Amino acid sequence: MPALLVMVITLVQENVMELTGQKKTQMLFLDLDEGYLGESLRHFLETGNIEIVLWGGRKNIGDIQAAVAAGDYQVGVVIPAGSSVKMQEEAAHFFQKNKQQEKRNATAQVSVHVFWDPGIMLGFRSALTAQLQMALKTVALETKIGNLDRELKKILDKFAGTADFGELQFVGLSELPGQPLLTLEDSRTTSGPVNMHCYNPVQQNVPAWALFGMFFTAIPIAGAILQERKSGIWIRLTSLPVSHLVLFAGKVVAYIGVCFCQFLLIGLIGSFLFPYIGLPSFTVSQNIAAVLLTVLFSSLAACGYGIFLGMACSTYEQASTLGATTVVAAAAIGGVMVPVYAMPRVMQRLSVISPINWGLSAFHDLLIRGYSLYAVLDDLVRLVLFFLVTTLLAWKLARIRV
Repeated sequence: MPALLVMVITLVQENVMELTGQKKTQMLFLDLDEGYLGESLRHFLETGNIEIVLWGGRKNIGDIQAAVAAGDYQVGVVIPAGSSVKMQEEAAHFFQKNKQQEKRNATAQVSVHVFWDPGIMLGFRSALTAQLQMALKTVALETKIGNLDRELKKILDKFAGTADFGELQFVGLSELPGQPLLTLEDSRTTSGPVNMHCYNPVQQNVPAWALFGMFFTAIPIAGAILQERKSGIWIRLTSLPVSHLVLFAGKVVAYIGVCFCQFLLIGLIGSFLFPYIGLPSFTVSQNIAAVLLTVLFSSLAACGYGIFLGMACSTYEQASTLGATTVVAAAAIGGVMVPVYAMPRVMQRLSVISPINWGLSAFHDLLIRGYSLYAVLDDLVRLVLFFLVTTLLAWKLARIRV
């Protein structure tokens, strides 16, 4: 099932990536200029479907870039210091008497820096880019019109003193909108701990649906334990001079192999089959050891949950129903079917309770953002704790049932 779903969902997501515009998008905003440009840009963005979040940390471009690259925000905008003054100066060049000087100075533009979370979809990114560019063009046009108003007043003043317009030369109104004044600079980093990649649905869906399949192994694990309990084999096993934890460990070792095979199968589909059906190839070009460690800890979490179901439920029907429902629910709120950033705020908060979200977040940091193992240790620790807690609960239940 996961192998089929990863192909279908990825094909659909590759061709249907668009911003619905039904909820506000948070945009991190750092105004180093504190002038007209920043105020006007914020005003035009807030009138759209964007929620401006002012950067509250140090006024450092590197800090805001790291916050966006880590996935805390999907986009960050930085207004460089002195931008308003430079914009006014460049707008004034459109009305110089020397037209050659106009053409020479028109190439000097004011750049607004934008940073993107590498985990967002390209359609979402394109829509936000269009909104930013439209807001910048509006601010630039207002600035040009303001300068034109001042120039016209000068003309009227000169007309009042002398009727000679022979030396007055300025850019016509038709040329004003076409002259670039403000530009959007897509700022990326090619060095340091953050390796900025462009989003593609393969790097999102292959690990996502592999995790989905791995956690579904909880159902056969629970079924095997229930079958042993029903047939009396479990009583014979517990009569041996070993702890219940040793019996659980045997199942964990066996099903970890199953989980690795599932991840390998879906990974091979993404690497070799996807290019033949017009999709990008799934790649693990770096941090291979960290990826394998994430697979291992995710497998432990899935096995621990399966053992808990096997000891908590009385019949296979109970285990299969409860297991399937909880795994699908964890996948839904964990970002497998829809990226977490595209969910409503309430579901975004709920996603942190899903063990599938922990594993998926670790995969995103490793495969999309290019982080090291150190950056995903918090997610791996959560997975291990989930395994230990579920195994401990299963051990307590096993002792009670003996």
